[in-house]
Amino acid sequence: MSQASILATLLVPPGADWWLMRKLLARRPPDPARNPAAFGLAYEVVTFPARDGTRLMGWWMPAPEPARGTVVILHGQAGSMDGDLHYAPHLVRRGFNVLMFDFRAHGRSDGEIVTFGYWEVCDVRGALDWLAARGIERVGVWGCSMGGGVALTTAAHDARIAALVLDCPFAVLPHVVAGALRERHVPSWFADAWVRRALWLADRRLHVALRVAEPLRWAARVRVPTLMLHAGRDRFIPREDREALFAALGASVKEHWVVPEADHREIEHVAPNEYFSRIPAWFEAHLAS
Repeated sequence: MSQASILATLLVPPGADWWLMRKLLARRPPDPARNPAAFGLAYEVVTFPARDGTRLMGWWMPAPEPARGTVVILHGQAGSMDGDLHYAPHLVRRGFNVLMFDFRAHGRSDGEIVTFGYWEVCDVRGALDWLAARGIERVGVWGCSMGGGVALTTAAHDARIAALVLDCPFAVLPHVVAGALRERHVPSWFADAWVRRALWLADRRLHVALRVAEPLRWAARVRVPTLMLHAGRDRFIPREDREALFAALGASVKEHWVVPEADHREIEHVAPNEYFSRIPAWFEAHLAS
């Protein structure tokens, strides 16, 4: 550890690391409520258990028969599925069923603790179990930010995922949290030490190691076609992290689309036509039956 890191660790005020730990793990407020019917979509409100039993709520939006495939859309942290609902029509119109749900501790789902992928993988596998009960064993996953990281980690463990689209996925947990602190004008030398201490406390509170679920640790085991999107001006994800994550991917078919002028999760606004054509086309090429 460098002298600056040691000094920063010593300067973290008493109780500040506990406060940050609680903020990181706390239940998130939802995005403004929306409804698939507002987009002209037929839908069903569904509930299902995550692999650990946590009750999750979502929407099932079937495409007209015969469907070309099924895609699960995973939202990011600090919100709910409502904020990403506008993605669904772009898939349904192209013949794909869509399942969306709120992660644990988000929106209408149960749970009080966010773990940035450690337990959220159980949520995705619960969604895959729900689809399997309907006879759907091969799916695509479109994940955004935290949802992208969770999608990648889940694909390393569950062969039912056949294609991935990852919009601004994080790679290393402390780096993305430190990026969020820097966005709030916390100096880098202080943010890094503060995050390390807060995550150390989180692990001890939860009796797990949150970093076990980091996407970079599992990328080499991902073998399915993967389209990865990153923003050149991303405030939270360092360039080195996004490059390392893409390089580590074990998929033989993979593409990395970096939009230099976009910020985190802003690619759809900077290049909307390409965004909403490339992503459905990826699933058409690698998932459609």
